Amino acid sequence: MSMISAYRPDNSSTMYKRFASLASTYLDHPEIASTMVAQIPLENLFRLFEMYRYSAYKDENRNGVLALSSSFDTSLHRRSKPWHTEIEAALTEAISTTFVGKSKEEAIDNLEEVLKQLTSKRNLNEVQQKDAKQCVFH
Repeated sequence: MSMISAYRPDNSSTMYKRFASLASTYLDHPEIASTMVAQIPLENLFRLFEMYRYSAYKDENRNGVLALSSSFDTSLHRRSKPWHTEIEAALTEAISTTFVGKSKEEAIDNLEEVLKQLTSKRNLNEVQQKDAKQCVFH
């Protein structure tokens, strides 16, 4: 039996909202976070935080001028937004609101530490847990 995703494959915002929802559930019920099924959204959130940290979005398909063919419609290309634009804006706002006075690096380090604590069955730091939950659902 094949599995068909309920989400469009090109709708990254929807997928990351789902991952954020699951991460919040795992923060409330850390015993679930160490299961195999929980590893997928947590790993994807970790990857997203790393892409955000370095502004290096792996699947971004902006090509240089040499990759353009003469039949390429540049006006169409300029109108399309990269997949990560909304996610990046949401993370920027959530981090600046949640981690007031901390740098982007410190905020991401805190968020990633919570993900590591969840997956390794370590006790969660309550302050980090609260900040992570607030940031994820900002």
